[in-house]
Amino acid sequence: MMYYDRLHTKRKSLREVLTEKAVFAPCVYNCFTAQIVEHLGFDAMCFSGAYFASSYVGVPDIGLVTPTEVKNMVSNITKVSNLPMIVDMDTGYGNELNAIRTAVDFAEAGAMALHLEDQVFPKRCGHLNGKKVVPRDEYIRKVKAVADALKGSDCLLIARTDAALEYGVEEAIERNKRSLEAGADIAFTEGTRSIADIEKVAREVDGWNMFDMCKGGASPDVPFEDLVQMGYRLVTCPTVCSIVCSTYDQVVGKAYQLKNDGFVAEYDATPATLFNTLGINAWMEMGQKYDPTMQDATITKKLD
Repeated sequence: MMYYDRLHTKRKSLREVLTEKAVFAPCVYNCFTAQIVEHLGFDAMCFSGAYFASSYVGVPDIGLVTPTEVKNMVSNITKVSNLPMIVDMDTGYGNELNAIRTAVDFAEAGAMALHLEDQVFPKRCGHLNGKKVVPRDEYIRKVKAVADALKGSDCLLIARTDAALEYGVEEAIERNKRSLEAGADIAFTEGTRSIADIEKVAREVDGWNMFDMCKGGASPDVPFEDLVQMGYRLVTCPTVCSIVCSTYDQVVGKAYQLKNDGFVAEYDATPATLFNTLGINAWMEMGQKYDPTMQDATITKKLD
């Protein structure tokens, strides 16, 4: 989509998509990864707080990112993609009032769903040990506050619990049930550590359930179709983000070669590949509409 299309088109809401079918939503963390996911034809995407923290701020996912930083990136992404986006709002960055303001800001920036977790602030990645959760009633109050704030909007509330690791899956299920009763639209149990627990959550929590398919994380690998058969309606996966991390050794190798040899012999990701993904031809066509003398921005060819 062009940069200004967002002003003239109405995005399909995540609620509309989920009403039609179960959804697989890859994780993104900036405009470029969001455009890749949209170009590949996915129905939704999930903004990853963990990968945003690492790529934008250079810090681990332990509660160091600010809501303003997240809001600004969400706003930027919605200018270049029409896919409904799920956004990680961590713990809401404070009490019920802080969570309300965070939710409203993120929704106005373009989020179509927010997931709010029950960890003690500062939180940490859901697949790390050492997580602590707030008392159940305290969390449910915050869920209700955010649900009330979002009521009537296109933005869904996903109530996420990290209680399974410390208190067991039964406590996580109870928090899920209470969250849905308090107004949440989707229940999300992070860190279920066995197939039996994954099935149990889907079976006992009556409503839309979300699962985080994080390879190498706390939960076993389960294919999307199997999760749908269990009853999950929304599945997120940081595959696109993980691929970036998996190329770390290649990046180091190329940088080492550049430092020692002064050039890189083989490099597949050319400027043309990057700019085509970012829609350079559409930008040039728009420019030529107003200035016919504007030249195409094709890649300059070598003479030898």
